[in-house]
Amino acid sequence: MRIYSLFICLLLAAMPLSSEAQLKYYQYDNSVKVTAYGQVQKNPWCGGFNNPQFASADLNRDGLTDLVVFEPSQGVRTFINVGTPGNADYRYAPSYEVNFPPVSSYMILADYNCDGIPDLFMQHGNDGFSAYKGYYNGQNELCFTYYMDLFYGTTNAYNNPGDIPAIVDVDGDGDLDFIAYNIVGGSMNLYKNMRVEKGLSCDTLVIEYWDACWGRVLQTYPRTHTLAYTCPEPPHHRGGAEPIDTAARITHTGNTPCLFDWDMDGDYDYLDGNVLYNEMTFLKNGKIETGSTVDTMIYQDTTWQTIGTPIELPTWPAAFNIDVDQDEKKDLLISPNLHGTENYNCIWYYKNYSTPGVPDWRFQSDSFFVDQSIDVGTAAYPMLFDYDKDGLPDLFVGSAGYFQPDGSFRSRLSYYHNTSTPGNPSFTLQTKDFLNIDTFGFGGSAIAFGDIDNDGKSDMVMGHEDGTLSYFKNMAGSEGVTPDWQLVQRVLTDSSGDTIYVYDAAAPCIYDLDKDGKQDLLIGSIQGTLQYYRNVSTTPGVISLQLVNADIGGVRADPLRSWGAYSAPFIGKIDSTDTDYLMLGSGSGAISRYTGFQGGDTSIAYTLLDARYSYIDTMYNLYAHNGGQYGTYDNERSTLTAGHISGDSSYYMIVGNEKGGLEMYKWQIRETTNTNNVANENGKIQVYPNPANEVLNINWNGILQPQVQVSFINMAGQTYYSASLPASTGHAAISTTTLPSGMYVCMLQSGVNRYYSKFTVVR
Repeated sequence: MRIYSLFICLLLAAMPLSSEAQLKYYQYDNSVKVTAYGQVQKNPWCGGFNNPQFASADLNRDGLTDLVVFEPSQGVRTFINVGTPGNADYRYAPSYEVNFPPVSSYMILADYNCDGIPDLFMQHGNDGFSAYKGYYNGQNELCFTYYMDLFYGTTNAYNNPGDIPAIVDVDGDGDLDFIAYNIVGGSMNLYKNMRVEKGLSCDTLVIEYWDACWGRVLQTYPRTHTLAYTCPEPPHHRGGAEPIDTAARITHTGNTPCLFDWDMDGDYDYLDGNVLYNEMTFLKNGKIETGSTVDTMIYQDTTWQTIGTPIELPTWPAAFNIDVDQDEKKDLLISPNLHGTENYNCIWYYKNYSTPGVPDWRFQSDSFFVDQSIDVGTAAYPMLFDYDKDGLPDLFVGSAGYFQPDGSFRSRLSYYHNTSTPGNPSFTLQTKDFLNIDTFGFGGSAIAFGDIDNDGKSDMVMGHEDGTLSYFKNMAGSEGVTPDWQLVQRVLTDSSGDTIYVYDAAAPCIYDLDKDGKQDLLIGSIQGTLQYYRNVSTTPGVISLQLVNADIGGVRADPLRSWGAYSAPFIGKIDSTDTDYLMLGSGSGAISRYTGFQGGDTSIAYTLLDARYSYIDTMYNLYAHNGGQYGTYDNERSTLTAGHISGDSSYYMIVGNEKGGLEMYKWQIRETTNTNNVANENGKIQVYPNPANEVLNINWNGILQPQVQVSFINMAGQTYYSASLPASTGHAAISTTTLPSGMYVCMLQSGVNRYYSKFTVVR
C-alpha cells in the first residue's frame, strides 16, 4: 500500500477562515505492538504478502543495505535495515515508497552507470525493458528518474509479459547485460551491453542482440531442459537480424530465470521457474570447468534441491538472489510469480553457506517475513470488537482464504486479544483459527458483530466469497459476558426464507440504519453497492431480515467500475467529531466517506464527503511514458475498521488489503497557521507524468467558472506556483524545473470549489 499521509494535511482538513487552524488526518502508525507465538512481530502492519519480488538497496544512505519488495498490481514497499553489518533487521518504512516510479510487471535494482547507486529496471510497455537512473536527493533518500527504454537499432529488447528477466554482468566485462526468454519461450536471448566494447562513458546503455540461446539450453514443455542445444547463428554475426528457430515454436512462454553463482566459481548458473511446474530447475554452467568462451549449461537438477529441501510453490515460482542477512554472500528468496496461488507460505529462504567450489545452500523458512506480519492469506477483513468484555476492543481478522493444495481457498478467523495499557497499544495473537472456522470449509470470512436477532446480545454474521452469509447466534447468558457464538444458519435467509445473496464477496455490516432500536444488516459486494436488510424481528432471539433497498443511499465503491468494485462497509466513529460515518472500502483500495444517513431516513441518497479519505488508499497509478497512456494498478481491495484501542482518546484505523495483510493508521490533530478555507471537494482533475521531471500536464473538466487558479503546494504548506488560467482550455502544461525534488499537491480552485491531485517531482 502506498502511503501519502503528509498530503492529508492539505487535502482533507476542513479549516475555518482564520490564521490558526487544526490539521486533522490519519497517518500510518507502527507503534501498536503485536505479539505472536511469544515474540513481538517486527512488521505486523506492513500489509501482507502474496507474490512478492525482492531487491536490495541503501534507501537512506546510512551504509546498510535495505530491502525493497514489489508485487505486480500492488506496488513497492520499503523496509529499512536497522541492524548491523552481518545482522540485518528490516522494519517497514513506507515513507521511502514515494521515491519509486510506478513499477510495471517486474522490478530489478542494479547499478548500470558505475556510480555505486542502484538503478531501476522494469517492464517497458508490454514486452521490454525500461531503465531509471538512481540518485540520492537532498534528504539522502534513494530516488529514480527515467533514463531510457532498451532498443537494439529500432527494435525492443524483448521480455515476455509476466516473465522476470535477468540483469547481470554475464560476460564479466564491467557492464550490465540483459537476458530474457524469447517471444515463444524455449531459449534465452542475450542482449549484450556494448558500453565497454565501444569505449563509452559509464553513464551509457547501448545493447546488441548478441545471442539467441544463451547457455545453450532449450526449455520446451517437459520439465527436463535440453542441454548442448545448437541454436541459429548469433544475430550480431548476421547484421542483427532476428534468428528463426523452428524448435522454439513448440515451446511456451512463462519463465523466471534467476542467474546466480551457485558454486562461487565465477560463472553464472541459474534457477528456472516455469509456469507449468511447482518446482524450479537448476542448471549448472560449465564455462569455467570446460574452459569454454561460451556459457554452456552442463548439468541440471529438475527439482532443486534434490538433496536438501526442494522448492515447491504452486505454479510458477521465481527466485531472487540478494544478500538477505548481510553477511556478504547472496542468498535466495523464492516466491510464486502468479497471483491466486500460495498466499501464506509464499517466501522461501535459502541461506548461502557456500565457499568457492563448494556449493552449500540451506533451507531456512517457507514463510520468511510473513511470520513477522499479520497475514491471513488473501483479502484481509479486520474488525474490532470487545470479545472478553474488559473494555478494550479485540481484533478479529478474516479473509478471502488461504490457498489449498487443490487450488481452492479456505478461510479461517484470527483472534488477537487487546493487551493495551494506557498509551501503549498492543495485541496478542490467541488463535489463527477462532471457533475452528477452518472446519466449516468456508471460502471467505468477512465478519460483523451486533445484535441481529434482537435479543440484546451481539451475534456474528460472516460473509463469504460466493455472495452468501452465515449467522452465528450468541448463546451466552448476557451481553456482559464473553459471547458463545454457534452456527445457526450456514446460509443466512431473509424473512421470506430466501437466501440472502449478493453475487460475490459478501461484506456485512451491522448497524441500526433506520433508528428504530433494532440492528439492521448492510452488505457490500463485488458490485460496489450496498444492500440494506431491515431487522423486522418481533420475537427476541429470532432473526428476521427484510430486503428494503438493494442500493441503499446510492453509495458506490469505485463508481467507474461495473464489476470488481468490492464495497466493504464500516459505520462508526472515526475521529474526534464523535460522529458516525459510513466508510466504504473498495476494489481499487480507495476508501470513501459518506454522511446523511444519521437521521434514519433510508430512502434518500447519502452525501459523499471523500472519495479517497485521508489518502489511505492502495491506488497505484501507472503512467506509461512511451506514448503517454494511463493505466491503473488497482487490485488492492481495501477493508477497514476503526475505534479506540488503548483506552485513551486516540482513534486508530486498521485497513486490510488484497495481500491478506493489515496497515495501522492513527488520527492526528496538529495546530498550524493557515489562511485558506479549504473545502472538502472531489474534483475532476488529472495530472501527468507522475513522477514529473520537467513538465507537469494538468487536465480538468466540468469547471463552470471562467477562470481556474492552479497552485503547487509542498508538504510544509508552502506554495511554489500559482497562476490564474482560462477554464475553457481544460489543460495546462506547467514547468516543474524550479521545483525541488519531493511530493506536492496540485490544487485547482474554481470559485468556492477546490480539486486536488498529488504528484512527485524527481530529478
